[in-house]
Amino acid sequence: MIYLVAKAAVGLVLPAKLRDLSRENVLITGGGRGIGRQLAREFAERGARKIVLWGRTEKCLKETTEEIRQMGTECHYFICDVGNREEVYQTAKAVREKVGDITILVNNAAVVHGKSLMDSDDDALLKSQHINTLGQFWTTKAFLPRMLELQNGHIVCLNSVLALSAIPGAIDYCTSKASAFAFMESLTLGLLDCPGVSATTVLPFHTSTEMFQGMRVRFPNLFPPLKPETVARRTRHARKPRNLRGPRCWAHTPAPVPWHTSAG
Repeated sequence: MIYLVAKAAVGLVLPAKLRDLSRENVLITGGGRGIGRQLAREFAERGARKIVLWGRTEKCLKETTEEIRQMGTECHYFICDVGNREEVYQTAKAVREKVGDITILVNNAAVVHGKSLMDSDDDALLKSQHINTLGQFWTTKAFLPRMLELQNGHIVCLNSVLALSAIPGAIDYCTSKASAFAFMESLTLGLLDCPGVSATTVLPFHTSTEMFQGMRVRFPNLFPPLKPETVARRTRHARKPRNLRGPRCWAHTPAPVPWHTSAG
């Protein structure tokens, strides 16, 4: 325990050196807007070899793809509903054929309906679980086997603090995020003995994106919403378990993150 505390303290004072991403192909689900769009910018700025964006709205995907290309990074987009298992597998195959092997998968796609249980439509409840939770099962199953073969890969989950502390009026979202958190905890532990492959879960506070437009919180001046840029930047800098230096944004990863040197 003393060793781990000392190690975390050193990590706060001496952050890990960022690793070269020039050989990494990154796939971001929900990559057309919000946090996904900011993540694409972050990876492009860090020199990722190729960036692939998945989403359901072609207009947003096309705009983000053009922006990333103007930054000098090869970028492709694919229309894909991660809640549809067969669509995920088919699109993953198309990605491998057109782009190559994905070495960093960022599961960012999510939806929220913001209603109580009794006010929620059954189909809307199912949609939240299919996209926010099961979608991560399908994307991970699609790309993890090749990462294990290459002994090079990383699975990133953009989750939410609501996975740990639920609120009323968003029962679909809170439930799906809690399930996704458990999925990542189990996956991360299962990868501990897999060389070169690891995982990270990011749990940000309320973020000012289109998805949460109109949401109100108590004491907004004391706890203002995070900016998508902040969440994306902290995600890129995530490393071994510790509190991130930005407020109200925490990342958990028992194994080294591949875009950083492993901190021994």
